[in-house]
Amino acid sequence: MDKATTRLLWAGVAAAVWYTAVVLIGALATPGYSHIGEHVSTLYQSGAPNGAWIAALFAVYNLLILAFGVGVFRLVSNRGGARRRIGQAGGVALAFTAIAGVMDVVFRQDPIGSPTTTAGTLHVAFAGLASLLTILAIALVASWALARSELRGFGWYSVVTLVVIVVSGPVAAVATAGLWPTMGLLERIPIFGFVQWAAITSIILARWQPVPEAQASAASVRT
Repeated sequence: MDKATTRLLWAGVAAAVWYTAVVLIGALATPGYSHIGEHVSTLYQSGAPNGAWIAALFAVYNLLILAFGVGVFRLVSNRGGARRRIGQAGGVALAFTAIAGVMDVVFRQDPIGSPTTTAGTLHVAFAGLASLLTILAIALVASWALARSELRGFGWYSVVTLVVIVVSGPVAAVATAGLWPTMGLLERIPIFGFVQWAAITSIILARWQPVPEAQASAASVRT
């Protein structure tokens, strides 16, 4: 694997650490903020006291995810083997997830109970798009990994992560619509489901040493 691809893949770990740090620092800088009762995007919503610089930090997270997606695409392009195009599509989906995430930060959330604005509506739209692209990206990468014997365990881990996100996402949406007191906590389950997946995927793929296809074929013939 070339050094540029390896560096891009490690961006997944950097993104996970960065996102977690921004959430914690942003909460400390926002008086009265509750991780349990409030959304992450409340930290940089319209009118938030430190919204501008917190939004900028979240934009950096999305740029790291973009780099990670490019890394996945490059890795699969060079070493993809079976289901290469599916794996490449996974990298592209990660890149588009990041772009949607940047737009989600640009158009900030409306404070709860305030009049709806165009920016607030676009925020919701891009957040939904990013969520769907997240699911697609994990599904595609999982499908590609399951086709390779040395990555099969990682593939099944990705499937489990996908199930958690698919189940918890709608619950979080219902909680938000109903203004549940735990909506912030419930929102964090699918979000950090993806964040931890990005970190684990980054580590596994950056250190992955694939079995040469010719060698794998020869072993298959012997058996």
